[in-house]
Amino acid sequence: MTALTFRPISSPLLRPPPGPWSHAIEVQPGARFVYTCGLVGTQADGTIEQGIEAQTKRIYDNLVILLQAAGMTMADVIKINTYMLDLSEQPAYARVRNPYLGDARPAMTLLGVAQLAQRDLRVEVEVIAAKRDVTE
Repeated sequence: MTALTFRPISSPLLRPPPGPWSHAIEVQPGARFVYTCGLVGTQADGTIEQGIEAQTKRIYDNLVILLQAAGMTMADVIKINTYMLDLSEQPAYARVRNPYLGDARPAMTLLGVAQLAQRDLRVEVEVIAAKRDVTE
C-alpha cells in the first residue's frame, strides 16, 4: 500500500511557477517532519567553500547526508528557504541546486539579505521535509 505524503497545490487563476517549485504543498495526515537549520557551504572541518557554486554544492551535499540520516531523500523536501547576499548570483545557485531536486517541486522562498553568520558565506539554505513511513 503506497500513499502520498504531500501534494502540490496550484490554481489555473495563478501564473504557473517559472522554475522548479510549487505554489503550495499540502502534507497528508500521518507524515513525520524534518526541519533543518540554516545550512551553509562549510566542510566538516569548518572550512568555508569559496564562491556561490561551491557553497551551493556543499549545502546540497550536506542536505542529502542529513536527509539520509532521517530516512528521507530530496523527493521528501516540501519547502526550501534560501538566503543570498547577492541575488544576481541566483542563476548560478539554481544551476547547482536543480539537479539535486530531480522531479521534486517543493515550495520555495528566496530572500536577499544584508549579511550571513560569517563573512565569506554567500548563501544559506533551510528546508522542511515530510514523509509517511508506509508498511505493506
